[in-house]
Amino acid sequence: MTLASVLNRRRGPASQPHAGAQLVGQRYRIDHLLGRGSEADVFHATDFRGPDAAGSSAAAVKVFRSASSDNSSPFVRERELHAPLHHANVVRIHGSGRMPAGGPDAGRDYIVAELAGTDLRQLLQGGPLPAAQTAVLLGGVAKALAHIHRRGIVHNDVKPANIMVAGNPEGGAGVAKLTDFGIATSAWHRPNAHASGTPHYLSPEAVHGRPTTGASDIYALGLVAFECLTGIKAFPGPALESMVARTLRSPRLPDTVRRRWSVLLLAMTDTDPATRPTAGETLRMLQRIGR
Repeated sequence: MTLASVLNRRRGPASQPHAGAQLVGQRYRIDHLLGRGSEADVFHATDFRGPDAAGSSAAAVKVFRSASSDNSSPFVRERELHAPLHHANVVRIHGSGRMPAGGPDAGRDYIVAELAGTDLRQLLQGGPLPAAQTAVLLGGVAKALAHIHRRGIVHNDVKPANIMVAGNPEGGAGVAKLTDFGIATSAWHRPNAHASGTPHYLSPEAVHGRPTTGASDIYALGLVAFECLTGIKAFPGPALESMVARTLRSPRLPDTVRRRWSVLLLAMTDTDPATRPTAGETLRMLQRIGR
């Protein structure tokens, strides 16, 4: 389960205080559990050094269950690929380390991340987004992808649950922030045989087991754009059926999708990765559409 999805499970047992509250990294007090995932537990924390540039003292501490330190572990990928990224459209990692002795999670690896609003998946539960808001939010994700692709990083799990949306105090579209690099790849971090992304957003090449590239992230972003505009998944149905369908055809766009959007979405979801636009080209097209 991703950090973003865990952060949004804030009901039932997730609201219970964490037994034996403690200080992490000599500055973050563990307050309470936000949620549990297959790989980690995520806690709300308070930074005792005061608010950040955005005026918030809140943070998320993600505590991993496995103690693996090789390049295939989600913790190492988050620490080595995600943490060095400093971009307005990437969730900021504040630090990492190992939980101190004496607590219930002693010895487990952790990362500390900013709390950045809600995720796009939750926003879509209310139905399709306005086209103008979709252009702004996905433009932000395209900026993030351009940033990481220039550094040789492929995210491999672009989906609504991994796109956080920070609120705009002036009531605007919000700011999209890409998060969860637990299965990201680079020249030094090869694919993890045990994790291949979320079935409904895998590119055709990923479905076939071929190496993924930045074009694979663009394909997934195209499926996210389709979902934002229509309120439905481009390839609905069971995971296997959905994966097979995208290897055979492009998404079927409803008539309600305007022509400029149709041209962009069909380019982003072309079955041939070589013909898809780059993240920079996608951004420029989204900016033209949003005018």
